[in-house]
Amino acid sequence: MNAEAPVVDGTSIGPGHDGRAELVVRLRHPNGAHSTISVDEEALERLLRRTDIMSIDDLTGRRWPDLTIN
Repeated sequence: MNAEAPVVDGTSIGPGHDGRAELVVRLRHPNGAHSTISVDEEALERLLRRTDIMSIDDLTGRRWPDLTIN
């Protein structure tokens, strides 16, 4: 796996396009750039079930490819 991958820099809960809450993930890229992505609640539930993450705060510092939700 590529060591030069984006890392989760922070998380928050935000509104989704359908009015339901979504997880907003801020990523820090190897070149120093930042981006954000939104994860819907179904995908977040799958992530929590298949990892040792107990809180969204546990995402900070983790490599995004290790958390990619399929």
